[in-house]
Amino acid sequence: MNISSTSSSMATLSTSSASSNSASLEKQLTKLQADLKTAAASKDNEETKAAKVAQIQQQIQQITAQIAQKSADTSQAQTSTKEATVKEVNNNTLNVDTCAEGGIDIRI
Repeated sequence: MNISSTSSSMATLSTSSASSNSASLEKQLTKLQADLKTAAASKDNEETKAAKVAQIQQQIQQITAQIAQKSADTSQAQTSTKEATVKEVNNNTLNVDTCAEGGIDIRI
């Protein structure tokens, strides 16, 4: 039982870690979107402006892909945690019998 509990705790820990990672990626995405607006409105020559905008758009696509992957990983980890909990409960079902004297016999 301790091993199952530990694995459930580990899955929960990795899920919360992924959530904090996603929050960091969301902040980066927000900053890049602001940078994109600034670059698009800059008074640089058109070639320089286009290069900056393209670079920022590429970074936005990369961050968006990372966020999507983290979201999928988190969803999968939550599903795994639920499945592990169900297995733990199924594996640790108690057999309880009552004795004629009114006592309880518990077998694990």
